[in-house]
Amino acid sequence: MTPLAASAWDQDAAAHLALRAGFGPKSVEELEKLASLGPERAVETFLSVAAADQDPPPPSPDLTPDHFSALEAQIRNSTDLLEKRELQKQKRQEAHRQMQELTRWWIERMVQTPSPLVEKMAFFWHGHFATSMEKVQSPYKMWSQNRTFRRYALGSFRDLTKAVSRDPAMLVWLDLNGSRKEKPNENFARELMELFTLGEGHYSEQDVKEAARAFTGYRINPVDQSFRFMPGQFDGTPKTFLGRTGPWDGDQVIDIILSQPACARFLVTKLWRFFVNDNAAPELVDHLAGELRRNNFELHPLLRVIFRSTEFYADACRNGQIKGPVQWIAQTCRTLPVEVPSAEVLSNVLRQLGQLPFYPPNVKGWEGGTAWINTATLAFRYAIGRQLILGRPAPKPPEFTMQPPPMVSNQGGQPAVEAVAPNQPRPPGARPIAPLDVAMLVTGRERVEPVALVKDLCHRLCPGRLPASLEEQCLGLIAGKRLPLNDQAIRELVALMVATPNFQLC
Repeated sequence: MTPLAASAWDQDAAAHLALRAGFGPKSVEELEKLASLGPERAVETFLSVAAADQDPPPPSPDLTPDHFSALEAQIRNSTDLLEKRELQKQKRQEAHRQMQELTRWWIERMVQTPSPLVEKMAFFWHGHFATSMEKVQSPYKMWSQNRTFRRYALGSFRDLTKAVSRDPAMLVWLDLNGSRKEKPNENFARELMELFTLGEGHYSEQDVKEAARAFTGYRINPVDQSFRFMPGQFDGTPKTFLGRTGPWDGDQVIDIILSQPACARFLVTKLWRFFVNDNAAPELVDHLAGELRRNNFELHPLLRVIFRSTEFYADACRNGQIKGPVQWIAQTCRTLPVEVPSAEVLSNVLRQLGQLPFYPPNVKGWEGGTAWINTATLAFRYAIGRQLILGRPAPKPPEFTMQPPPMVSNQGGQPAVEAVAPNQPRPPGARPIAPLDVAMLVTGRERVEPVALVKDLCHRLCPGRLPASLEEQCLGLIAGKRLPLNDQAIRELVALMVATPNFQLC
């Protein structure tokens, strides 16, 4: 792999970096500044992170380990069945509210943060070490895990994996909290190797059993919901794991796993798929795996190599990923001056689109790729995009002539969500959304020069080599309108662009 030459760096390359290492540029000025830095300095702006961006305060003061203590005590002490059910309902509703607020807080961080790579990596780890509120049933634990992902986002994979093994949400999710030496639970040990570090075929069933013994004694402190180790429940006898024998504990098992060549290859393949494309050549994987091992599994140097490489900026790697719903909504709100929807609306939108943070479908996380697009989710994207821009429920988007991305069903051949008729989009919630603030998007000159306006908007929303038909369609929409163009005409133009296949790709 060779670094991209400075002569090959331009605004399109800068836009590609901003989309893949973050959620797109916030403005044309930001993109121009990034392009002026050159490839090396531009990459460093994503890798250089302020400490405050890796450990922000919680989204609300009531997201605490003891927030539900009084209510839980009432539930335990109640002798009236109807009262108990009502209290349990109150607890579920409060937890649901907290999760909606936590979701909006995270999307808002993706939109506003000066360190987008931290949030992008935190989201990658959320899908990698997938854990769901459906089973964890604790907003505080889910936020605490999110905090861990952010703290280690660009740091040591070794330290992150050890921290995850002690994470209370993970302890609940994979049943490690009750594992004891007399009866080790194998769930975490199995997923640690299969999904988190090695992949199938690089360990045996006996390795799973031996590793499970090493993670016994892991518990959650009921007072503050933190990790605690109970030595009396730990199996300290010798274990033979991946060919090595000793009285291994959990951290030592993780160290042995990371010493296996398959571990580095597994991780860099997944990172390449997330940031670049699905086709990592074996020699490229070997090179990146060697880089990761040389740096003791520190992620910062590896990401620098990826984002500086000519392979990352190759034509085949641009505009080839279907945006996941989180990327799509964060980029829409970041690139355009539109507000992030309310907590209730946002959670409903992301659930309908198939990617609600803190609720991955299973321990494998989200499938991604073409699974994001089917007849229901694509129609819903178009409807929500128009509502974000127009600020109200809207009719179907204007017809476009370009071929949309492939429309496929999720696993089992079933649609991801109930179908939404394109000409009757269902509003995601009752609260209104403020319309696009056009004054923050276009200049007075662009209002009287439609050609310049369309080119600037295309460059902002769909950077890269666009088909001429897109510009022609956009110009056709505003042809004959009175100049200077008013806000509504420009909103309709932007809504058309958001409802094209081009905007669904990055």
